[in-house]
Amino acid sequence: MNVLNFDEKFTSASGKFETLDFGIDIELHAISENWKSGKPPVGDENGPGRPAFDVFGAGRRGAVKIGAAWIKEIKRGDNAGKKFLTMTLDDPSFHMSLNLTAWEVKAGTYEIKWERPRRAVGNAAA
Repeated sequence: MNVLNFDEKFTSASGKFETLDFGIDIELHAISENWKSGKPPVGDENGPGRPAFDVFGAGRRGAVKIGAAWIKEIKRGDNAGKKFLTMTLDDPSFHMSLNLTAWEVKAGTYEIKWERPRRAVGNAAA
């Protein structure tokens, strides 16, 4: 299962992300200089803002930084005000960077979602 489990202070998390091709153990650590008064940065209508977390992947020689995570907030609808994470992970071993989303499923536990990019199908107007 693709899950992140956060500590009580919401400053670090560990989990696992698995695709059809591979699995990777990941850790998130707060980027303290981007947090103000102990609160993480949250993106708004002007853009994603600064990342809240560095993302590390476990390798044979220890943890390696492979990306960043941003906290965003839903603005409209039934879930307005609910926060979620977006992550971009990249590594030379990946075919392309991975863009992931993580939604809280219970206090401190986030489920990671990923959809394979859709391939363009010829010119439909032709």
